[in-house]
Amino acid sequence: MERFLLAAIFGVLSLLIWSTLPNWQYLLIISSIIAVLSCWLKCLRVVVFCTLAMTWSVWSAEQYLQRLLPHKLENKAFKVQVKIEGLSEYQSFGQRVSVKPIKIVSNIDYPIDANTHWQLSAPSYLILKPQQIWQMTVTLKRPHGTASAGAFDYQAWLLSENISAIGKVGRAQLIEEPKHWSFDLWRWQIRQQFQQLFAEQANAGVVLALLTGDRALVADQAWDLYTTTGISHLMAISGPHVLLAASAVTWLMMQLLMRFYPRIFLTIPKSQLTWPLLLMVAVAYGFLAGLSLPTLRTLMMLAGLTFLMGNRQEWPALKIWLLALTMVLLWQPLTVHSVSLWLSFVAVGLLFFWSGMQQKQEHKITQFIKLQLWITLALTPLTLALFAQVSWIAPLTNLLAIPWVGFVIVPLALLGLVFGFMSQSLQELTWWLALQAVNGLNSYLSWWAAISFAKQSYVLSLLSIGFFMFMVMLWLLPRQISPRYLSLFFFLPLFYRWPSLQQGEAQLSVLDVGQGLSVLIQTQKHQLLYDTGANTSAGERIINPYLHYMGVKKLDALMISHNDKDHTGGADAVFRQFIPQQLWYSAKPQGYQPPSKTIHHECYAGQLWHWDGVRFEVLSPVVGVNYDKDNNRSCVLRVSATGFSVLLTGDMEAPAEQILLKQQKNLQSDILLLGHHGSKTSSSEAFVQAVQPKLAIVSAGYLNHFGHPAPMVVQRLQKRQIDIDNTVTQGTLRYHLHKQGFILQEAWRNRGHYWLNNP
Repeated sequence: MERFLLAAIFGVLSLLIWSTLPNWQYLLIISSIIAVLSCWLKCLRVVVFCTLAMTWSVWSAEQYLQRLLPHKLENKAFKVQVKIEGLSEYQSFGQRVSVKPIKIVSNIDYPIDANTHWQLSAPSYLILKPQQIWQMTVTLKRPHGTASAGAFDYQAWLLSENISAIGKVGRAQLIEEPKHWSFDLWRWQIRQQFQQLFAEQANAGVVLALLTGDRALVADQAWDLYTTTGISHLMAISGPHVLLAASAVTWLMMQLLMRFYPRIFLTIPKSQLTWPLLLMVAVAYGFLAGLSLPTLRTLMMLAGLTFLMGNRQEWPALKIWLLALTMVLLWQPLTVHSVSLWLSFVAVGLLFFWSGMQQKQEHKITQFIKLQLWITLALTPLTLALFAQVSWIAPLTNLLAIPWVGFVIVPLALLGLVFGFMSQSLQELTWWLALQAVNGLNSYLSWWAAISFAKQSYVLSLLSIGFFMFMVMLWLLPRQISPRYLSLFFFLPLFYRWPSLQQGEAQLSVLDVGQGLSVLIQTQKHQLLYDTGANTSAGERIINPYLHYMGVKKLDALMISHNDKDHTGGADAVFRQFIPQQLWYSAKPQGYQPPSKTIHHECYAGQLWHWDGVRFEVLSPVVGVNYDKDNNRSCVLRVSATGFSVLLTGDMEAPAEQILLKQQKNLQSDILLLGHHGSKTSSSEAFVQAVQPKLAIVSAGYLNHFGHPAPMVVQRLQKRQIDIDNTVTQGTLRYHLHKQGFILQEAWRNRGHYWLNNP
């Protein structure tokens, strides 16, 4: 049976490799042919399971793509009636909520599929309850996220959540309150209780998250602390939480049955009654927790165990694990793109593997310590692949955090929920005790988080991850199967990088940071970062991971073109991981705080230096010129060598372009990074003619409200037959600039994923 389950799993996993989806009807025909042949060739039956699962998953993905918002309706406001799904999440701009559209009110052509779901940003003053029906004026876009090495794939996450459009709410009118009781409505009421009882307590949201899976009130500082110390996995309602709650309630129910209805055990054996009760309680708690993927995994396994116990059968743990994973993937194939799914199932699978390896009897504390070290190392490759960071102190912090959360905080939170049916005062006291337990845990974790090497970022290539995973596997296998010294040979490639740049060559990376700008220029031994995107998120989640991915150990220079937020927003986040030796700017720093050790330079025309045979020259601002606005005072940088030249202009507009044309006789550059994201106020006819680029690059956000790049600028470039690359459609762009004069281009969005390549 295991091979058939594995075949079905691999069939669904095929979604991860398609650059464009195949025709599911052809796959169905192929499956039918193989099924017929399997009547004579039994070895083909496994292939049938694989192809049928592949067909089902491809069909599900095609249905999702067909539900995407039509292009013609993007950024068009219209009225619609929606039903609120789940709980809203609080954001800095208001709140974010998932809705199910019911009826289009405006006169537009948009047939809504029954399985359509949207994610909307709404004002914070709207009281959005689960199951409410609202009439809203919405402005929507198709799912679109930044695409860059090491960055979080927001578009894949929306796909896994079955979100077919994102947008914002304008006017909103409540049409109907919830008619029926639901678990989500109960969760919302519990959230309201916590907000009223512990409004001034920063860690109350942690207790709420452990109780109902509602993480809306967890502070960012708490998430940073748990990520740094490697215990963020405990903040999700997972298998241990569900089993703990279900076991406690089931034990109480069994005691009541033995006390008041003992005769029931004369007809039903105790073991056959315990498992169904345990499953019922676990399902109820699962719904209270929002039925997350870790919870769903636990319920699937419990359901399998209940069935087997009812039929008096025994299955190995691996078979139950495979069955649960297969059921989840076939029920919702798009969850194959979910990070939490793989963390959840891989962790449980490793626990099963660990339990199978244990032969000699050891003290439980010794086993627990060894398990923490073993599971941390085993999950490190997956953690690096998914999050590009690892907490080296996680084994030590988890030694206390796991039992403290599992046997103190969670039981107190659940006990408070039960006490709420008897005494509000008793409920408040119990939840207060749980809150104090969280405060104590955070104090303990803060001590560990103060260690400088607690959390490290490593963005590895797919090949390096493969080497690392194989090394870890060889190291963790029993010594009788594989000598551990063999794993060291697979560890060596992680430390060695083939030199990619020669003297006189450079590499240009225009990062996909949305509506903003960030450019990395690398020579053989030096690195310069030009601008830092629009916000802290861009610095933490896009720029820093990309620098690690490119093997940057230090920044020789950071140049801030000017003080607009979309160019300086991620600077402080970059400084937390990279302290540049030199900082260049056109105006005194505003909105960011440079490190004290960094040498400051103010940009002015005529500054010149050479790195590894590559010339760096500042062309603007010109000393003595009174620029009318900050945009025109942008640091303009020209990077050139034998065979190539690049011109970076920040947000420079036409007036500054005219000044530059008068001051500089030679502006010719092979590559032009369009000023002001391709705005109509920049890239004037005379300037483009003087630069004569072969390639123009646009760094802008998807359907940005500025309209960048401006159609007139695009037409101006097309008229001169100048190629245009755009981070919106191509993601992060990387160019290898050779001495021989040719350019090798790589676009991250074109790397072969169907959800990114979908037009």
